[in-house]
Amino acid sequence: MANASKYQVNLDALFPRADLFELAQPVIKKTSGIRLSDLGPGAVYDMLRKPDFQRETNDWNPKQVAKLIETFVKDDIIPAVILWQNGNKIFIVDGAHRLSALAAWVRNDYGNGEQSLAFFKGKIPEQQKLIHDETQRLVNDQVKPWSEHSAIHSMLLMREIVVQWLDSPSADQAADAFIRINQGGTVIDPLEVRILRSKKSALSISTRVISHGGTGHEYWNHFTDPKAKERVPVLGQEIYKLSFSPELEMPIKTYDIPLAGFGYGSSVLRLAFDLVGLANELAVPDSTKGKGDDASKLANDEIGTETLEYLSKTRRALRLILSNEKLSLGLHPALYFYTSGGAFQPAALHNAIAWFLDLERRGKIIEFLKIRGAFEALIIAHPAVIKPATHKLGSGARTRSKMLALFERMFKLLTANPSPERAWKTLAKEFPHLVADEEDQKSEAQKGSAGGRFSRGAKSAASLSDLGSIPKCKLCGGLLHKNGKVVDHERERSAGGSSGSANARWVHPACNSNRLVMKK
Repeated sequence: MANASKYQVNLDALFPRADLFELAQPVIKKTSGIRLSDLGPGAVYDMLRKPDFQRETNDWNPKQVAKLIETFVKDDIIPAVILWQNGNKIFIVDGAHRLSALAAWVRNDYGNGEQSLAFFKGKIPEQQKLIHDETQRLVNDQVKPWSEHSAIHSMLLMREIVVQWLDSPSADQAADAFIRINQGGTVIDPLEVRILRSKKSALSISTRVISHGGTGHEYWNHFTDPKAKERVPVLGQEIYKLSFSPELEMPIKTYDIPLAGFGYGSSVLRLAFDLVGLANELAVPDSTKGKGDDASKLANDEIGTETLEYLSKTRRALRLILSNEKLSLGLHPALYFYTSGGAFQPAALHNAIAWFLDLERRGKIIEFLKIRGAFEALIIAHPAVIKPATHKLGSGARTRSKMLALFERMFKLLTANPSPERAWKTLAKEFPHLVADEEDQKSEAQKGSAGGRFSRGAKSAASLSDLGSIPKCKLCGGLLHKNGKVVDHERERSAGGSSGSANARWVHPACNSNRLVMKK
């Protein structure tokens, strides 16, 4: 797999999570180390747990995993892991990646082995499978498979990772120690701190359910409402599919790209957090802000109904943007949410969701459909109007008020006169940064070296260079995407329209639902 070192290995299945706050009494004697043999089947492995609020174990790339295993085999220094005992459970306070990498070696599972398949209920993203294969190859090349060492009764079986025990008397102190320790070393992102500190809030649970497509650790398992417990993972899976299907491949070679970029990696958590907050109009900072203090204001969702509501509203917002549901606008991601070089822009998606939800609240969707062809023709001719350079307007919610004002102005200009070029001339005067942005984008497309190879971005740009050639809705003239189109009878069924192909045409779901109103 090319450039595998850029991607993270998903080791999240190697150690299950458990409730750090469950009351119990110590029943085992503390040991000075964890042997490699302890990471195979047996009593010690069965007692090892991660706190149920811990972030996902997926921060290391294939080279880092292979290097840790090689370091252990060479008996070089590996920092001690920190454990805390509560009854017959041993919680990993620090060192989850180190222990998981070694357990992955012992169990031949770097994200697509037997344990991972069970943990993710057989739903492994293609990229995760590729990273598993690449990590496995690197490890086997550098130190050989674990099966070869164990077959000859290697002394590695007896080698230990040093353990330091956390003697905090309470689970609250252990949890605080976990967050404090994990803010050093591999720095824990402020967003992750916010999620950890409000682990049972509807926002945190919804975020994690979406980011894993309703699989993995069951953060919703404590809900007292049976319907919520049943429906939450189903909604998480549906939202994940709406966001990331079909899977994105780079370089981009087709217009059939997903709504929200890659469905694998650390960016998915951030995207999910902001989607839930936006769709539910939550008064919390977006993922680019905050250090965790706001988390204390988020109440636990013990019943599950609040999480269910958050996920339902998030799903509906995405269905409005791109789906085959009747309300769907079927916005084409390549036009609205990706740069010309094929990079997904989360801020562009969030801004569009905010504006179209507002249009819907104001009863303006029909008016938009009437001028949609001109609206999208303007974007095709001048992409800067909807995908501005981040350095010009900032990132996250900081762009939103400016972008919503721009969208609204485009809407009003085209409603008054559906001429894209006339609208552009007005916009260029009222929003002078657009002209500079457009020049920057044109200049970027010309960059390259004589005799050099095409970059991945240049290859993607070649695929996305002619958006005007994408098939268009026969009712509004907007671009069609495979995830947001339905077949319509050109001559209506009620008027005796034939079911033959000559009478069939592809249109957006929302256009199909409102075809009679759009004619007025």
